[in-house]
Amino acid sequence: MRTPTRTLIAAVAAGIALAGLSGCSSDAVQQATDLGSSVASSVAEGVQGIDGKAIQDGMASVAGGIDGALDTALKGANVTSDGKVPDGFPTKDVPLVDGTVLGGGTGPNGSGWVVQVRAASVDDFQTAAQQLTDAGFTESAKRADSTSAFGMFRSDAHRVVLTFSDGGEGVTATYIVTSR
Repeated sequence: MRTPTRTLIAAVAAGIALAGLSGCSSDAVQQATDLGSSVASSVAEGVQGIDGKAIQDGMASVAGGIDGALDTALKGANVTSDGKVPDGFPTKDVPLVDGTVLGGGTGPNGSGWVVQVRAASVDDFQTAAQQLTDAGFTESAKRADSTSAFGMFRSDAHRVVLTFSDGGEGVTATYIVTSR
């Protein structure tokens, strides 16, 4: 039997995996995006009645695994810590939360980008989510607690998987962005 935490992790992993589908046909990407959005929405609805501890454990697992997921999602993007947004990142289309850019990376063959920002608080996730919706993104899943947050967003041009996690050394916002 799947636990609520495992279900949440599976939905997040599905969302992250969707970010790596840019090499597929547009129909396959659309079908996978719709399926991932549907799964994530169902999970988001299903976890509303779950206690905060289970959600916190699931979010911590997701946040802790985000670096490994980047390799899969962006097919080997090398995330740097040079304090710069990677070349080609769609800064006009994808607003970043206020904070210090830690670094980022670009996937090969235009598969996407990742940017990490040091944010003031996990509460800044709400601001980041609002910035994305104000920029024309539709939210397909969102979940937050006191130590981490996760959201999936899409526009006509891009998909964004956004995580916030408090790793003890500060809060890191990670944006995984792919073109649609």
